[in-house]
Amino acid sequence: MLYFVRHGEAVSNRDNRFGGWSEAPLTDLGHRQAVAAAGEMRRRAPTVLVTSDLARARQTAQPIADLLGLEPRLEPGLRERSLGVFDGLSFAEAEARYPDMWKSLTTRDPDAVPDGGERAEVVFGRVSNAIERILTDHPGERIAVVTHGLALFHAFSYICRMGAPTHDHPVFVLVDNASITHVEHRGPHWRIVSINDTAHLRDMTVG
Repeated sequence: MLYFVRHGEAVSNRDNRFGGWSEAPLTDLGHRQAVAAAGEMRRRAPTVLVTSDLARARQTAQPIADLLGLEPRLEPGLRERSLGVFDGLSFAEAEARYPDMWKSLTTRDPDAVPDGGERAEVVFGRVSNAIERILTDHPGERIAVVTHGLALFHAFSYICRMGAPTHDHPVFVLVDNASITHVEHRGPHWRIVSINDTAHLRDMTVG
């Protein structure tokens, strides 16, 4: 089974910036969310910990590693979608510097890609391949997987066999920071047990 954990709040989330592949660290709130997620993961008792290699995911995985005595395995395939020249920019900066690319991106056209960014099918392919590698390498184990918002959207598309996002993609899923999503892989089939579980964050306050 897989426990997908979205990273805690990063400075990019707080400051309305494109995170992408930028090394946006966790905020103070994000660190506290990561500790809360680790407490919940202790109850669920994963035996394997895999994380995106970006800073905000690694920082979220570390309390899980410390609490459960697990060694995090870095998996670049779990990275967030790169938006190229937009990565690290605030939304206002991206609109001002690249108005045409900004306009194209905000139409939510999956084919709209800022210079240097990843197309949707590329993200879908690498996230899908990462999940398959994790399952192959750790059959029958309980696996915590720390990743990102859009990467998780592609993971859901893979699990639900919808393929890479297109113009007529039937659903968009964006889970909350430090949420936990539980899925089980049974032969050729998947079971979605829970999505966007944030009960462990209910007493979390900003600041």
